[in-house]
Amino acid sequence: MIKVLIDTNVVLDAFLRRGVHTLWATKIIQKIDMGKCEGCISASTVTDLYYIIRKDTQNADIALAMIKLVYASLTILPVDKTMIRSAFNSSISDFEDAVQVFVAKSADIEIVITRDRTGFVNSGMTLFTPHEFLTYLESQ
Repeated sequence: MIKVLIDTNVVLDAFLRRGVHTLWATKIIQKIDMGKCEGCISASTVTDLYYIIRKDTQNADIALAMIKLVYASLTILPVDKTMIRSAFNSSISDFEDAVQVFVAKSADIEIVITRDRTGFVNSGMTLFTPHEFLTYLESQ
């Protein structure tokens, strides 16, 4: 089964129904729920999601309910000191994305689904937008 790291922006697109990005992000979550691939996020992403969702909805209960849905659908990967050190020492300019890359690599993940490729330059990861990944998944 294909294992992928889902970038924070894609999870937010699905759960906050963010405009034109909602359709593709939601389809990815559906494919994960159907067992077509394994979607992963880092443990640090969970707290980022809670913060952003709570701020967007102005409701802690809604944010927590959405985090429970994320928890039910996605595999949550640990973040440790080694990954953070690797991110510091990497050539990836965006620190948060660098941490995500080293979390993914520690779990033998080679694919990142994101709408923002710029943060993953020099990562050595295969990058797909949500739409591109769905096309790729169907071809497998």
